[in-house]
Amino acid sequence: MWEIEGLIEYSIHLVDKTEGTNEEKMKIIGNLYAIQQQFDCSFTNFRVMPVLLKTGYTKTIDYTEHPDYKGNESFFEELLEKDDIEYIYRDLKEEWSEENKMVAYLETDTRKIYIDYGSPLREKEGALEIMNVYDLGLYVIREADKQQDKELVYSWTAFLLKMGPYWLDKNTSVEELINSHFGEIRRIWSSYDYSDYEPISESLTILVNPSEEEAEYRDWLISMGGLSGNLLKWFLSPPHG
Repeated sequence: MWEIEGLIEYSIHLVDKTEGTNEEKMKIIGNLYAIQQQFDCSFTNFRVMPVLLKTGYTKTIDYTEHPDYKGNESFFEELLEKDDIEYIYRDLKEEWSEENKMVAYLETDTRKIYIDYGSPLREKEGALEIMNVYDLGLYVIREADKQQDKELVYSWTAFLLKMGPYWLDKNTSVEELINSHFGEIRRIWSSYDYSDYEPISESLTILVNPSEEEAEYRDWLISMGGLSGNLLKWFLSPPHG
């Protein structure tokens, strides 16, 4: 899903420009990647590697400094003969699985191993604390507003409208979500003129001025009710409604 890849990539560039500490930025970036991992996305870290290295989200070591290098020299030497990027799993010689996930990755040209925040190889720094998706989205929207980045304000608003409810408890009410997050999100979103705005993708479109086909889809979503339908109905209603 290239649009999710783009959303995360642009958001990481935004985080780089915030006034937060590197520690705060690392946690936000980690949560952005946690979102990306829920979708069918490619490995995109190198698109923003300068930011990842600057904030400390990613650290590099020489391949011989890997804690399991000793006794596995031939394994690492064979990796260096391959092309581009090679993934390194917790158990070096086993394939990826839910129990054997990637803990680092090797860039064969530079012979450097890259280790991201939250990896077991950096366990002394503590585990990544996963944020509520709406807390994360509101954080990015607020920072995007400070930087007058109307594109990210729009895209994150669309993302939270369409996909956010999937992360929520079924007992969450629309009123709770409006009071906790979406009242502010709609105020920020409404402060921009999107009359001639082109969304980055169909899946991140807010159906404010829909085509006839889109209007049918919008009306169907609203008619389904539930958290998603009722939230969309509220969002598209006049602010005083």
